[in-house]
Amino acid sequence: MLLTRLFSLTLLYLTFIYAFSPLPDSHTCYLPLTLQSLHIQNPSRETLLGAIKTPGVSLRTAQPKSPSIRLGYITPWNGRSYDLSKWHASKFTHISPVWYQLSVEYNKEPQLNGRHDVHESWLKDIKTTSNPPKIVPRVQIQFSQKAAEAILYFPQGEIELIVEVLLREVQQFGYDGLTLELPHPHAFKSLIEIIGEELHDIGKELILVVPPIHDPDQADIAFKAEHVRELEDAVDYFSVMTYDHSVSLGVEGPNAPLRWMRQVVEGLIDDEDEDEDLWEDAEIDESGDGPISKKSRASKILLGLPFYGYKLSKSKGLEAYTASNYVEFLSTHKDIIFQWDEVSKEHRMIANIGKEDVSILWYLSLLSLLYRLQLAEEMGVGIAIWELGQGLDQFFDVL
Repeated sequence: MLLTRLFSLTLLYLTFIYAFSPLPDSHTCYLPLTLQSLHIQNPSRETLLGAIKTPGVSLRTAQPKSPSIRLGYITPWNGRSYDLSKWHASKFTHISPVWYQLSVEYNKEPQLNGRHDVHESWLKDIKTTSNPPKIVPRVQIQFSQKAAEAILYFPQGEIELIVEVLLREVQQFGYDGLTLELPHPHAFKSLIEIIGEELHDIGKELILVVPPIHDPDQADIAFKAEHVRELEDAVDYFSVMTYDHSVSLGVEGPNAPLRWMRQVVEGLIDDEDEDEDLWEDAEIDESGDGPISKKSRASKILLGLPFYGYKLSKSKGLEAYTASNYVEFLSTHKDIIFQWDEVSKEHRMIANIGKEDVSILWYLSLLSLLYRLQLAEEMGVGIAIWELGQGLDQFFDVL
């Protein structure tokens, strides 16, 4: 009983801190007229449920499609994402199905797992849509310790085997390239460069998944602007995982604070080791040997946008929440307190679930999504959404 009361008091204290702490000045998000009545900072539960049941009401028909890169991830365990990617195909330049895992053991042929997840009928359907997006499946590479050491210190033979397996799969299914995820990507520069070069030789693209810095103590091992510079010829786009921030720090809080997202992107664009004079009038050298402009480097960065959130309660601990969970949360609890966190630009919801327990939910709202789309436009970067099937239908109305 004592622990229960302490937990409740802690949550109430956190609520007080978020509700009444002084907030700094911030940028204004310019809302289309069709959105201003729906996505205010303190919406009612009824307004939210009504808007969710009427997708399309917030459509920004007057604004042209953004010319920036827009990547959407889809997963085989969320079948809804396949349908959404087809219905909204014209809003994306790239779709990355999360299908493959490449297991690399020392002195053995790499094993590509996940082919059973390849959705061939979906591939056929999406390629026949108007202005179809490029299909760049994600491959998650998993190294044994000995294989990783071999690639780092004696790369030739091991890398050739990996490249051969990947190119064979790309050509068999007619993919437009690959999205590559591997641990500590900056440590595997040679591998990434060769994969990128081989894909480019056959007219394909390479997207590299990049982890963000969550804590200043990670700075020494983080992927930085210097690594972007070293790989910018081999890699077409860098998909940055700007989410799970509070979870990574082990605290209750926003999933992807706006200020932190900006700092992460700036850390990938601004290279401290480069001569600042290069940024002023630098032009892209088609040979890849000359300096690349800051604007061009920014265009290679894809800001990660989470279409999911997190709920914290004493009874169930921390839970990832998707659209269906969010709608159930709104439908079940009638006494929800809505708070707009001006610092992170995210909505926080609090509901009493009985027995001296409360639920605190951080989930993407249309207003917070608009702030992030505006940030991407302001910084000249693209976006990468994880994951299409986890979001509300209305999110697609503002893309």
